[in-house]
Amino acid sequence: DVVFTFNMIKENDKIGASAATNLYIDKVEKVDDYTVKFTMKESFPRFTQRYGITVWGTDYRIVPEHIYSQQADVTTYKDEQPVVAGPYTVDDYDPNGDWILYKLRDDWQDSTLGVVGADHYGYTADQVPAKYVWFRYLGDSASRQMQMVSNEVDVLAEVTMEELEAMQGQNDKISAWYSEFPFATADDPGAKGLVFSQGQGAPYDNADFRWAITLALDIDQISMNIFQGAGRAAPIPLMNNTKYLQDTYTIPMQDWLENFELDLGDGTTIKPYDTGYAKRMAEKTGVTGTDEELIDMFGAGWWKHDAEAAEKLLIKAGFEKKDDGWYFNGSKFTLELSYLADTEAQAGRGVQAAYNQLQAFGLDCTIVSKSSATWDVDGGQGNYYLAGYWPSGGILKDFYSAISGWDSRLIKPLGETGSGQGARWSDETVDNVLTELANTDPTSDRSYELHQEFLKEAVKEMPAINFMNGTKFVPTNSTYWEGYPNAENAYNGPWWWWSCFKYMLPNIQPVQG
Repeated sequence: DVVFTFNMIKENDKIGASAATNLYIDKVEKVDDYTVKFTMKESFPRFTQRYGITVWGTDYRIVPEHIYSQQADVTTYKDEQPVVAGPYTVDDYDPNGDWILYKLRDDWQDSTLGVVGADHYGYTADQVPAKYVWFRYLGDSASRQMQMVSNEVDVLAEVTMEELEAMQGQNDKISAWYSEFPFATADDPGAKGLVFSQGQGAPYDNADFRWAITLALDIDQISMNIFQGAGRAAPIPLMNNTKYLQDTYTIPMQDWLENFELDLGDGTTIKPYDTGYAKRMAEKTGVTGTDEELIDMFGAGWWKHDAEAAEKLLIKAGFEKKDDGWYFNGSKFTLELSYLADTEAQAGRGVQAAYNQLQAFGLDCTIVSKSSATWDVDGGQGNYYLAGYWPSGGILKDFYSAISGWDSRLIKPLGETGSGQGARWSDETVDNVLTELANTDPTSDRSYELHQEFLKEAVKEMPAINFMNGTKFVPTNSTYWEGYPNAENAYNGPWWWWSCFKYMLPNIQPVQG
């Protein structure tokens, strides 16, 4: 099954991971029933990281050969009764996609949950998790809140600060990661902001234009519009500004960030980095603490709001300002912003706040929302202009697997989906960094230096604008179940929609009595 899966991906360029797989893997062979031999095309010390799971998933989900080998097209095959090796099997599901019910296997102790859990988490054989786990689509915001308040739901995801406060006001069993502001954890590895589709050509492929958009924005107001100031600012593009990565990269790079300069094209320059964000947000939200505590909560800095510098950069990028707005190549310029409707409140609110600010700045803008199906396809194919995708990656000091998709060799023409990023940022410095990084010991000083080089190039070119790091409230209801992870019991993060959820389940037990 392992050999079949990897060869299926290598040989089928309609599978998204195919090109990236073929960059490094030469062949995959069976040695015996329990041994697979991978022959690489070159040194690739990140093998286990790249083909394992570091955040929520992997491109290499092993499929059963006896089923998938019989399919005419595995990319369109709907596997309604999946064969799994995990602790739960699919018991039933709604054909319309509104719910799926998982049932605990009788032999769950022999799955990764039982074996790895016992070895690394101290589970005992009789510590049986919930027999059934029911994932449900609950409808709109009002419906979600009503069902949570009335104890019909145990765990939610993707709510706003206002929704959390409203639910807690009606049900004292509802909690979040923290019991007070900011309530949410700011360590979700998914910084939200704006991404430019450079495959659209000029001006989106011009760093001066991208920096102009950045400096036209006011991060203080964006943050307040998203979650009333809760969250950690994420200044470096393409990197999640979790507390760990902020301590590992952002803070050690502070001197470089503060001395970074932009040429405004009229003989003047600007140092755009601003270290005053945390103190300003503390004042706005009424939070007190040491400088270190405020930086942990709100971030080490972001970019200045400077409309004058933004105008100069637009002119440098070929724009002309007239009485009725901005023109590019002789035509009135209209900027389209897009966001994912309903399911990502942080991302959607960030785009909406940016739209309002860019309109006020003087750019003619339109804004559109997209369904999940359209959103995912358009993201991969580059069918957008400026959109609220979240391409930033990494949770480890070595986050090569999260940035490897920015290799320009993986770019396909606009309208096609490839193994790489849909933004289609092609940068020779990045290519050279990623090529060397792929062959470098992940634990070495050189690996760390190369990661910094990548991040510095991302700052210079600004292919995406991070607003806030991933900020998740994840309300839980302890009416029937208790033991959910939180700041006081942080045995895991709150991210039940990741594969680590199965390791939380033995800790979530029925309420006594």
